[in-house]
Amino acid sequence: MFEFPVPRPQCLVMTGYPNSRPALIQLVNSFTKNVGLMVCAHVRTVTRRPNLKELSQEHVRCQRWLNKKRIKAFYTHVFADNLRHGAQFLMQAVGLGRLKPNTLVMGFKNNWSDGDMREVEIYINTIHDAFDLQFGVAILRLQDGLDISHIPGQDELVSSHEKPPVESKEMVVTVSLSKDPEFDCPSKITSNQSSPLIMIDSKSPLSLTDQRLLENSQQFKKKQGKGTIDVWWLFDDGGLTLLIPFLLTNRNKWGDCRIRVFIGGKINRIDHDRRAMATLLSRFRIDFSDIHVLGDINTKPKKHSKLSFKELIEPYRLKEDDMEQEAAERQKAQEPWRITDNELELYRAKSNRQIRLNELLKEHSSMAKLIVMSMPLARKGTVSSALYMCWLETLSKELPPLLLVRGNHQSVLTFYS
Repeated sequence: MFEFPVPRPQCLVMTGYPNSRPALIQLVNSFTKNVGLMVCAHVRTVTRRPNLKELSQEHVRCQRWLNKKRIKAFYTHVFADNLRHGAQFLMQAVGLGRLKPNTLVMGFKNNWSDGDMREVEIYINTIHDAFDLQFGVAILRLQDGLDISHIPGQDELVSSHEKPPVESKEMVVTVSLSKDPEFDCPSKITSNQSSPLIMIDSKSPLSLTDQRLLENSQQFKKKQGKGTIDVWWLFDDGGLTLLIPFLLTNRNKWGDCRIRVFIGGKINRIDHDRRAMATLLSRFRIDFSDIHVLGDINTKPKKHSKLSFKELIEPYRLKEDDMEQEAAERQKAQEPWRITDNELELYRAKSNRQIRLNELLKEHSSMAKLIVMSMPLARKGTVSSALYMCWLETLSKELPPLLLVRGNHQSVLTFYS
């Protein structure tokens, strides 16, 4: 038997304060603990000069919180004018030698359509930068969002101010002066605003939305029970999409879950493709329960699904046919995220593919504990940020927890022969 050593997932996780997105931390910890590296990263934007003593104390508190929660991770922060620049600093500077991240993990920007589209441009360009720096990328989406920092009564590790007296009956609010630009808060707080870290009487009633968000934020902390992890392996990116579910099922929390693999194929070759995939998985010693070959993956989506996508992109179109060429060019220069008519026509087939994949996901994986799926790519400088964001939104909407993954094409699977 020959075994070829390969790199493990070494994750740089854009968490903000570590208690702000517990679901993101708990899931990544499940597949990195004892086998890989996890760094909780926080990009901070401030308008005043930071107090170094406060920063040091805050760093100690955050690391202590991770240790208390038995999460094997490091915490680090960086100051930058936006998320993209901060992520660039972190991807280049964090780690040493083999203890260096190779995968950027972020939360999905749930509130992207409510905020400033310049923030979407920053978010998408952060993904492009990761690929340019030879990083893999993983994006976790929960339908209710990930960020719970606005919910009262949570772990107050992050404020540099003193906590209010326990016996106080008044509503006491402490707001950190720093900004938190990670992007998955389901509320209408945008990344240009300070992310308020509220300390309040925990007896205050929560809204139904916050109750559901708080409950779902702890779903990866508990044992998952019997169910499936559905792997939609649509591209060979080095095997990261397969490796993560394999590592998860080796943990007690996920041990009762079975791996189901979905791949694209042709109708007249379904049996052949299934046998070939089964052979490949057995050579990598990945246990699986089923392999589904989707022969209808390239069929046209339903009319109502296409209409929904059309309504989604409508506010972001440039509509250059309705204006003079000079005016259109000027608006595109000012708002590069706008979708041109030529771009929409050029990538119509790829847009239809995302719509169709969402239909298939709802059909086959609506009851999965977790979906791990190959993330679609957009050509940098050719596909606008708005169109790419609409692809990700369309692909991942109305589904169980979904992890979009794209490796850096460096093999991460161990081959046995």
